[in-house]
Amino acid sequence: MTSRSAEENQAVISAYDFSTIETLVDVGGGHGSFLVSILQAASAMRGILFDRPHVVAGATQQIQSAGLQGRCEVMAGNFFESVPKGADAYILKKVIHDWGDERALAILRNCHRAMPERGLLLLVEPVIPAGNEPSFAKLLDLLMLVWTPGGKERTEAEHGTLLSEAGFEVRGFIPTAAPVSVIEAVRV
Repeated sequence: MTSRSAEENQAVISAYDFSTIETLVDVGGGHGSFLVSILQAASAMRGILFDRPHVVAGATQQIQSAGLQGRCEVMAGNFFESVPKGADAYILKKVIHDWGDERALAILRNCHRAMPERGLLLLVEPVIPAGNEPSFAKLLDLLMLVWTPGGKERTEAEHGTLLSEAGFEVRGFIPTAAPVSVIEAVRV
């Protein structure tokens, strides 16, 4: 996962314009490589890295090494219970695909509760294309079935339904050069 992350980070940063975001919460952000990459590309942005206590313990070194300690805060918690409040945007990279719909909805609803009206939600996920052509997302869907309790990849329609049920309106699916898309949604 870590080895693929650097390639995906750059693909997302190249495909999506982060310049209008003031404060971004990276929900389930691990050790922070994705958020660090975004903050380096968007110099006016402030970031909050949020993950389990034992996970974010390893993030401080990476943030300090990048010289971002003044712009990036680390917070520990459980996204099934709550996420940090008050940011104008929230991003989840390959978090939702780890969970079945019920658990994914719990995470998304916590994001919804934490953000302001018309707040921005960005999901970075593989999206299963229509048709019977081979795709990496379809292969990953099979792997998720084996690796995780209920995890799965989703089609555009399935992402749209999930986001709608959580109180979001999808604005678009932005493909990247990596096998992930940026799914942009707003809180309604």
